[in-house]
Order: sequence, then C-alpha cells, then structure tokens
Amino acid sequence: MSLLCRVRMHHAADLLTANALSIDQVALNAGYQSRSSFTRTFRGYYGSDPLEYRARALRASSDSATPTENAIEEFDAV
Repeated sequence: MSLLCRVRMHHAADLLTANALSIDQVALNAGYQSRSSFTRTFRGYYGSDPLEYRARALRASSDSATPTENAIEEFDAV
C-alpha cells in the first residue's frame, strides 16, 4: 500500500472516531471520490468497514477515561 493511501486511511480513521461526519463526508475528506472505493480500501486496510470501525472505537473509548480526563492526568503528572 502506498504512503499516500496509508496517510489517507489514518486520516479517515481519525475523522471516524473524532467526528460525527457521515461516511460519505469522511471519504471525501480523505481524498476519495466514491464511498464504495473508500469502503473497499478501508476494509482492506483495517479489516472492517468504516461503520464497524467507528462503532468499535466508540465502544473502546466509552470503556476508558475521556480524553479530557487523560489530559488532566498528564498535566498533573508534569
């Protein structure tokens, strides 16, 4: 997989977990013209489609501390 494709996939994963953007919007922001091409590439890279990835990431984040709590703990440690 090319460097550009890997960068696009990481950017898409960040968008999926940090925003409530639709899959179409994430695909466009990651540089893909069609949802089907984006989903096919994403599935090949991460092993799940974008909706499954988002659901798993949201479940994982709800099981751990919120980012704000983590930032406060890191600040206190300094």
